[in-house]
Formats: sequence, C-alpha cells, structure tokens
Amino acid sequence: MFMERLKVSDVMTRGVVAIHEKASVRDAIEIMADYDISGLVVTTSMDRVIGVVAEIDIVKVLDKCFDEVTVKEIMTAPAVTIGKQESLKTACQMMQEKNIHRIVVLSEETGVSENGDNPVAFPCGIISISDVIEVIAASRQKIIIEG
Repeated sequence: MFMERLKVSDVMTRGVVAIHEKASVRDAIEIMADYDISGLVVTTSMDRVIGVVAEIDIVKVLDKCFDEVTVKEIMTAPAVTIGKQESLKTACQMMQEKNIHRIVVLSEETGVSENGDNPVAFPCGIISISDVIEVIAASRQKIIIEG
C-alpha cells in the first residue's frame, strides 16, 4: 500500500512553530491565531522539545486567567516524536495507539543537550492527521482520474 512507501518527510508540514515552556497560555493562543494552526511544539531555552500544546489543552483552562497559566502547565508531555525517514504507516499507527493528532518530526542533525553530553535531534516539521487525510484524498483522486 502507498502508506508504506511514503516517508514522514513526504507528508509532514515543514517548519515548526514553537513556544517556550514558560510562555503564557495567552501567548500560545495569539501564536496559534496568527499562524492559523491548532498546536504548538513546546521547547526549553535550549530548544529541546518537551511537549505539545493543542487547542484541546487550552479549552481545559478556559475558566482561568490566560496570562497566569504557563504553557508547561497545560501541555501534553512528553512530546511524541518520529524521525523524518520513518514510514507514513508507522506515523499513523503511533497516532492511533497514542490517541493523538500530531507528531513532532525530528531531523537527523543533532546538537548538544542542556547538560552538554547527549546529542539532541532538532524538530523539522509536524505530521498531523490533517496531513494524512490530504495524502489519502490526493491518492484517491489520482486513482479516480487514472481509473
């Protein structure tokens, strides 16, 4: 099936919109609105990925002051990650097993961890259920046109 042939890098949304763990929920809302996205990667000061904050996380704190709640307090952690060379099928299985809508895609390039001893891969994209649906719809359309 085509999902085994496609790699995460073929389907992912390139680039990552991230937010620092100490940022406020209001900051997250503004960034999501500005970029018209439904989730953000949460990082430390060393750009280490530690979680993801999504619209559903924000809905959980609607009764609180958005300026007083940090992203770290509401994020889903740890972030689920996948290498960009993994198959689309693997990514879909991970989303299904973990009941999540997006996975942070990591590059092969590495940096140094906060304590300086472990290599750390950098986020290079996001793969979401929306990305998968678009690929399925496009492949179905191609089959109909060719068929």
